[in-house]
Parts: sequence; C-alpha cells; structure tokens
Amino acid sequence: MSTPPLAETPALPLHTAGPYVAAAYIVLFVLVLVYVAIMAIRLSRIERELGGLLELSELPREQESHTDELETTAA
Repeated sequence: MSTPPLAETPALPLHTAGPYVAAAYIVLFVLVLVYVAIMAIRLSRIERELGGLLELSELPREQESHTDELETTAA
C-alpha cells in the first residue's frame, strides 16, 4: 500500500510560505482594527444620543420643580 502523493509534500515549501502567512496575519489584524473602529464610532454615537434623551427626560422634572417652587412662594 502506497501513501498518497499529497501526504508526501506540503502545499507550499516552507521557505516560500512565510510571506503568505505574514500577509494573512496582517489582513486579519486590519479587519479586527476596522471592526473595533466601527464599534467605537457606534458607541460614541449611542452615548451622544443617550445623553440627549437623558436631558430631554430631565427637562419636565426641572420645569415641574420650578413650577412647584413658584406655587409655594406665591402661597
């Protein structure tokens, strides 16, 4: 029984595979970096919108407390 020819030789000789492996790592690193940048942009936008909504939700409370203060001083 003989071994198949693919099992005898690697896909690429090891001395020529180095640049391809380095390129694959660089591409993976760039993709992860782009993903993290996109998530950071989204997070900052959500924080900005949440801050605006928080200000809007506190606005009626400030007006109510101001109105209550005017009523108590007038009475």
